[in-house]
Amino acid sequence: MSTTSIKLERLFALRGASEAAPGAETNPGARAGPGPFAGWRRQALETTAFLAVIAVGAHRLAGDADLAGLPHPYWLPVLLASCQYGVSGGMIAAVVASGVYVLGLSPQSAAQDFYAYARNVAVQPAMWLATALVLGGLRSLHLHQYAELSEQFALCRRRAADIGDGLEQAVAEINALERRIAEDAGSVAAMSRSLAQIDLSDRRAAAASFGELFRAGTGTATFVLYLRVGGGYAPVCAVERDAPCPTAAMATLSEADMESMIAEGARRGVVAGEGDAFGPRRRIVVAPPSGVGGERLAAIVCDLQESQDLRQFGRRAEDLASALATLLAACPNATPGNRP
Repeated sequence: MSTTSIKLERLFALRGASEAAPGAETNPGARAGPGPFAGWRRQALETTAFLAVIAVGAHRLAGDADLAGLPHPYWLPVLLASCQYGVSGGMIAAVVASGVYVLGLSPQSAAQDFYAYARNVAVQPAMWLATALVLGGLRSLHLHQYAELSEQFALCRRRAADIGDGLEQAVAEINALERRIAEDAGSVAAMSRSLAQIDLSDRRAAAASFGELFRAGTGTATFVLYLRVGGGYAPVCAVERDAPCPTAAMATLSEADMESMIAEGARRGVVAGEGDAFGPRRRIVVAPPSGVGGERLAAIVCDLQESQDLRQFGRRAEDLASALATLLAACPNATPGNRP
């Protein structure tokens, strides 16, 4: 495995650990509490309940008189609502507090100046409204910025997940390519050794030595190579499960039998799936004639494995069959003493 694959796998391990870390949340905005646009009914209800509790407590502690040296207790709901909900919550709290404050004031006496009384009535509500606007505006700005950052963070997490998935697929493809390159390198080495061992003294020797090259080139573990000798086809090379087999006990096929097998193989290439004696994974590879009007010199009967790719086998077998035909055409015929 390459160094790039190892680094990418470490990256995925770190990414998986960060995603599986305790306390990690998919939506960080869920920790922000109520949003800036929480329902005004809820805010008004909370403010009213809070004001009621404050009014009851202040009445029991100090009666109708204000606590000397302390701000008005209605500042609490205004400040809390402004810091929690923003402008909307702060304004609702200021309006409700102002209403309760005005209702709780004693009526103007005959000796009291009108402007002094109006000042007492308006000062506190005006300060509450101004505070709600300032603090609530800052809080609303913070909530808006937090919402934008949360959306950007969620988008970045989704993009990171997509990139991680893409990198995982890339690592899988890299590993597959590395295995394929290793297999191809092994196949090339085996084919090079097989090419060096081909015997061109005559056609029979060339066909017998070509079997190892065909096995290495196509990856076929079981096959029989037949050489055209006279009016029939004699087995000159047999391999079963990657092990060479003797051909002395194998029968020579007549030309009619070979033509029938070739025709059956061609038919099964179009109509597959019939469970006859020919076998669903058997293929006939024919060495084409070397020239115009020439005769077919060899044929290879192959039993393919379930894991073999038929298209890849077909391409490689066709190329090797053409090479076999060229080799046989260049070799001299076997002498009568060497014929089977």
